Formats: sequence, structure tokens, C-alpha cells
Amino acid sequence: MQRVLLLVVIFVVSVNLLADDDASAQQPTISLDVAVNKVRGQYADGKIVKTDEEESGSGKVYVIKMITADNRVLHIRVNAQSGEIVD
Repeated sequence: MQRVLLLVVIFVVSVNLLADDDASAQQPTISLDVAVNKVRGQYADGKIVKTDEEESGSGKVYVIKMITADNRVLHIRVNAQSGEIVD
């Protein structure tokens, strides 16, 4: 009986630890404001018209829609974990 109880406790603890790892992996490390400022720094001549959040295979990304000075529409994706601009 004690072995069964011990196994159940070990299982519950390990499941909780795994759930915590998944939750922390999903949380963004940069805010949308930081992502917008990063994009403004890279594309100074553009005007940001829309922002959005999406889930991708690698986690959350911020999508920033911008119109450039020559009227091109850009959809710039910023990884919410790393802060890197992705293609």
C-alpha cells in the first residue's frame, strides 16, 4: 500500500513540474510595446497600422502591420520569447 501511495505522489509531482515548464515556455518574455519599439527602430520610415498576437509552432509571436514610406504593406513577426524579428 505504501508503494502505491509513493508512486501516486511521485506521479502527481512530476506532472505538476511538467505543467509548470509548459506554462513558462508559453509566456512571452517581451511585451507588445517592446516588440513595436523594436520594429520602429528597424523600419523608421514606416507607419504601424495594426498589431496582433498569434500562436506558431515555436510559441507566441507578435504580428505588426506596417505601411512603408513607399506604400508597401509589411507584416513583421516578432518572437515573443526571444524578441527577434522572424521571417
